[in-house]
Amino acid sequence: MQQRIHHLSAAAAAVLFLAAGAAGAVPFLPQELPPAQEVIARYVEAIGGAEAIRGHSSTHGRGTMELLGQGIRGEVQIYAAAPDKSLLVVSFAGLGIEIRTGYNGEVAWSTDPMTGERILQSDERQQMVDESDYYADLHDPSEFQSMETVEMTEFAGRSTYKVRLVYNSGRESFEYFDVENGRLVGEEGLQHSLMGAINVRSFVSDYQQFGDIMVPTKIVQELGPGQTVQLTISSIEYDNVDPSTFALPASIEVLIR
Repeated sequence: MQQRIHHLSAAAAAVLFLAAGAAGAVPFLPQELPPAQEVIARYVEAIGGAEAIRGHSSTHGRGTMELLGQGIRGEVQIYAAAPDKSLLVVSFAGLGIEIRTGYNGEVAWSTDPMTGERILQSDERQQMVDESDYYADLHDPSEFQSMETVEMTEFAGRSTYKVRLVYNSGRESFEYFDVENGRLVGEEGLQHSLMGAINVRSFVSDYQQFGDIMVPTKIVQELGPGQTVQLTISSIEYDNVDPSTFALPASIEVLIR
């Protein structure tokens, strides 16, 4: 789902508030630094191919989220639909807390007990817009000012190609693709929230086959000193999300009016 599990950065922001995203492929030769478009095309093939990705129009993922070392664990549901709708729900039953973050194609919003109901603006909103692209795995060139392979480097213990992405909005992020198998290994970039902008490093692993697409089921995000979140995906279903899932909550409708 990068599809990046679509909303890892949104999940990171929500938890940060609470606590204060193909084997056997022929690798490029080590001396080469391939263009970003080639690295991304290889990644797309490694997870199932463009046809498989475009063959779906909605996704529902379930899993758990844990703040490592803090004993806080919750249930996660991730909904996404083409072309750009998203909803993240994180429930901490033991604390009686639920966090929701969504985008209905027009309005980006969030609700949680620490910041209340909010309509996201400025950098927060743009970030949500960029990350809600249902077909984000394809890295449509029209969505970016530039895509560049900047170096071969080690990331999460793997030899990777580091690709710099600059969105049309000007937002910058870096993605790391495994030299050996082509898969995404991790991401790095600024995460915007009411607490300001912080650099978030994400590590993705444990790819599993769901339908015709390979998806990373373990995502670890470093949000800052002592702030590490682990998202574990247990199931993914395609093409069964009701459009009403993305309707604005009544409390957000009130803010708009």
